[in-house]
Amino acid sequence: MAALLHVRRTGRRLTVVLDDLRRQNALSAEMVGEIESALDATSSRLAALVIEGANGVFSAGADLKSLSAALERSPEPGEPDPLEALNAAGGRFFARFAALPFVTIAAVDGPAVGGGMGLAAAADIVLATQRARFALSETSLGVPPAQIAPYLVARLGERLSRRLALTGARLDGREAAAIGLADFYCDSDAERDARLESLLASIERCAPGANAETKRLFHACRNQTSEAYIETAAKSFAAALRSPEGREGLSAFMEKRAPSWTRSA
Repeated sequence: MAALLHVRRTGRRLTVVLDDLRRQNALSAEMVGEIESALDATSSRLAALVIEGANGVFSAGADLKSLSAALERSPEPGEPDPLEALNAAGGRFFARFAALPFVTIAAVDGPAVGGGMGLAAAADIVLATQRARFALSETSLGVPPAQIAPYLVARLGERLSRRLALTGARLDGREAAAIGLADFYCDSDAERDARLESLLASIERCAPGANAETKRLFHACRNQTSEAYIETAAKSFAAALRSPEGREGLSAFMEKRAPSWTRSA
């Protein structure tokens, strides 16, 4: 079988291009397996990962043929439901993607449907082009947006996520940027390329360890009391400043030079 994605590494940047024309870049078990293999081979010192789709599609979301096949298999008494297993595997993939220690950028150029929209929402930064189309289509198919709900709520808040999910919303790139689903709307390919390069250059000025810890703290502050978070944050800050990376950052500032991680970009 031909590879379902292309991976390109440039310095501390990694670009992953979903390329399954037959299934419109659906998040099939095979596609998810290839993405996870690419992640397994990636250094935590990466600055950023850009994920995008080929063939004029970001991702059609769930692999409906696999779901249909699992639906035909009734579990024996005491056996797990294969539909539950498929859905849970998707949830674990989204959780891993959202927790990656480096910055993730979803460049949406074309349809991002269902789980494809969820994958974009799970990214740290979303770019939408004039060809982007977002569709939260699950409820129109008779199912809830089960595993992507946490990422929609984290990005948009519950009120807005509820409205989008309960109406099977469809949005273009400009509308997605207006509500915060996309961080940037790019009206042309040139604008998209310039915006992406500007973002990547900015990210590469940040220390990889500090970015990873910042992502962890942002997640922690949603699940801890104020007092507990104060202690968590204090320990995090002290450990970071005492680390080789923190010492290098402080020294570079005092000496008015670029820190070492920028020279490895």
